[in-house]
Amino acid sequence: MLKKYEEALRRLTEEVYAFGELDERALRFIIEGLQEGDEAKVKEARSLLKGNHKANAKIDMNIITTLALYAPEASDLRRVVALIKIASELSRIGDYLKTHAKNILQQMAAQEEGEEEEGLPLLDDTRLAFHRSTVTALHLALEAIRESDPERLDNIARKIGVEESKCDDFVSILEKNMVARICTHPEQADELVGTLHVMRKLERISDRSVNIVKLARYALEGGKLKL
Repeated sequence: MLKKYEEALRRLTEEVYAFGELDERALRFIIEGLQEGDEAKVKEARSLLKGNHKANAKIDMNIITTLALYAPEASDLRRVVALIKIASELSRIGDYLKTHAKNILQQMAAQEEGEEEEGLPLLDDTRLAFHRSTVTALHLALEAIRESDPERLDNIARKIGVEESKCDDFVSILEKNMVARICTHPEQADELVGTLHVMRKLERISDRSVNIVKLARYALEGGKLKL
């Protein structure tokens, strides 16, 4: 029974990892779309995340089935609980990315119609660095899902902490730029505030990546879980 349970747990871990890979692929498509001005890539990102909630529900059901079949205890139960929470974090990340992609497509459409000639660029050095730090944090979080070595997990946690701090700084810079823009172009206030709201959601991806590492550590070592 133990061998069968370990195999079931391995499958669940890989399923959650694959679920997260869709988020990472979508974010990379968004970055490429912004760099190349390619709406098709941003649309592809949204398409990848279309079944986000159904996929999360399927993972939850598979985990519940595993609990019912094997009734794990102690550390084994902790690992299963961590996977449920990690899948939830990844689902929320997918939601943020769908909103972000939708906002980008709207901005691209407005630029094509000449409505944003005087607005902030879709991609500048700060925004590009922000997106790159975000995708790095997410990639590291996915590595944590599979990691079973405490020292390597600590190293991942330190690296994500750096990227999270960068993302906070990038949002602060963007916020200052947008506030300055509102002062000189008050007619763009609604649009800029909306964009800033979406960028703050994007910043939450690095926060949730930190949560995923905390959950991976909880699964491995136990202790109190604080998210």
